[in-house]
Parts: sequence; C-alpha cells; structure tokens
Amino acid sequence: MEVQPEILINNFQLGVLLSGLDRKFFCFIIKNNVFCSQCKNFAIDGVDVDRAYLTKTNDVRVFGRCKRCNSEVIRLFEFGNDKEFRDKANRLRESIKEQTLLGV
Repeated sequence: MEVQPEILINNFQLGVLLSGLDRKFFCFIIKNNVFCSQCKNFAIDGVDVDRAYLTKTNDVRVFGRCKRCNSEVIRLFEFGNDKEFRDKANRLRESIKEQTLLGV
C-alpha cells in the first residue's frame, strides 16, 4: 500500500469529510475536550481552529489556540479506521492531486 503524504485541508474540505455523527463528535471535542498544557486543563472556553491536516493514515490532526489563554493546542481525530471516512479522504486526495496537475 502506498504511503500517502500528510496534506493541509481547509474548512470546506474538512466539512466534506465530516458528516452526521462524525461532524457532531468533532464539534463537541473541539468545544469541550482538547487539553491545554498552559492551562493544565481542558480548554474550557473551547478552541479556535487554525489549520487541519489529513494525515498519512487518513486521520485528522487539528492545530488551534485555546480561547482562554491563546496557547497552541493540538488534537488528533482517529477517523482513518472508518471505511466510509477513509473512502471520502482518498477521493479528496485524488481531487486535490487532479487540481494540482491541472494547475488550478
């Protein structure tokens, strides 16, 4: 199996990947369950997401800032084990590759 590169994805692309329970889970975790090492607690006020990456295993790694102290936080969402998500992620990768080849 070919190792896929980690790619930066925008909010629209993330929205295409996440649907139904995955989207609700993602939003809940971003709001309530991201640990902030500066606050030494969960980011109680939530997180402002700066950027997201689709990892080589089709998981989603999110970088953001704690809304309380503005420190950088990172959260990994292990969606890559789910076949439906993995298929969507691979289609997104192909779409990005095609756009790159076309120079779009």
